[in-house]
Amino acid sequence: MTMTQMNVRIDDKLKDDVDTVLREQGVSPSDVIRSLWRYIADRRQVPRLETTTEEQARKQRRMRRLTMIDASSGLIQEELLRAGVIDEDTNLLAGQTRQDIHADVYDQKLDDYLNMTRSV
Repeated sequence: MTMTQMNVRIDDKLKDDVDTVLREQGVSPSDVIRSLWRYIADRRQVPRLETTTEEQARKQRRMRRLTMIDASSGLIQEELLRAGVIDEDTNLLAGQTRQDIHADVYDQKLDDYLNMTRSV
């Protein structure tokens, strides 16, 4: 197999910071680059990379959605009860707890997020 050498320009501080992390984990910069190139070649796409700001914004959106779910849980049942469509013994959750519903919604949103492709 023929090998190619690559030269990359990168900020000195960033390089030092990453070199420290890689050294702590016993991985070389070449290992990381080869893995990245293999990932792109195998999947035909660049992996989704998040900045800290993007990650924080995503977490805030998730928490806001979970808060909205929590705040609105039970509203449908209350309205149906008030309208006389159901009685107080009717359980629309069919044995599911609020925790179950939160987990289901979170899992679905996480699946949606993980299946997104990064536009390049």
